[in-house]
Amino acid sequence: MAFVVVLHLLLYFSLCLMGESCENNERHGSKRLLLNDPDAINNRLNKLELSLQQQQATIVQQQARILQQETTIQQLVHSNPQGHGSTFVRWGRSQCPLQTELVYSGYVAGQEYYYDGAHFGGPSNMLCLPKDPELSNGTGSSSSRLYGTEFEGNHFAPGSQNEDVPCVLCRSNDTSSSVMIPGRKSCYSGWKTEYLGILASGCYSCKASSYICVDMNPEFIAGGERNNDNNLLYVTSMKCGSLPCPPYHNGLEVYCVVCSSKVSLLTFKVSLSY
Repeated sequence: MAFVVVLHLLLYFSLCLMGESCENNERHGSKRLLLNDPDAINNRLNKLELSLQQQQATIVQQQARILQQETTIQQLVHSNPQGHGSTFVRWGRSQCPLQTELVYSGYVAGQEYYYDGAHFGGPSNMLCLPKDPELSNGTGSSSSRLYGTEFEGNHFAPGSQNEDVPCVLCRSNDTSSSVMIPGRKSCYSGWKTEYLGILASGCYSCKASSYICVDMNPEFIAGGERNNDNNLLYVTSMKCGSLPCPPYHNGLEVYCVVCSSKVSLLTFKVSLSY
């Protein structure tokens, strides 16, 4: 009997905490819950059970909605929604790394490497020209010309001297950006490696050129071994001075690596409305 009374008391105080204040009931003249009234107790228990069922139904609905939205996120990641993915040029190769898409393959090109007293300017960047150009019917200017690029020396690979240089434009579907990091052969945390290479450029006594990351295992364009000396690529080395040594070292060739930032699920903003 004492146990039943205690149970009734606990039920009564829990009902008070749920918002039906005992003091408010007294202030407004409400009837007090009789601890020995089975009908009142059953009524309260029924209300509690109904409220619990409603809460459980809400939780089930929210869990189903979360599961549906997680499925949507996974579908977005795997289907690569428009606007996601990154591109990079793989210098010195005609094929893209695994798990990337080949956009086009072609030939490395730039300005003529040497200058004289009358001709010393021109653009410094190198281009990856596609193998299947769409040609115009107009005559271009003789003041700006594109030349094919060849390796200068055998530092890139055995027999690379005078070989013409291929390239390929690649697209990484599961990444948001790509970057070439000089002086590294591995990517930083959170980035995936697309390819490892050697830093290269024109020579210091040539016209200006850009630094590019030539693949560590380069290929050559078939039939391109003739020495044309148009646009030339040299392996880049370090020079101590303003460049601190250590961590760098005088005279060493420079590694490079092309890295892509992985797409996070947080990239996709899915509105949660409950």
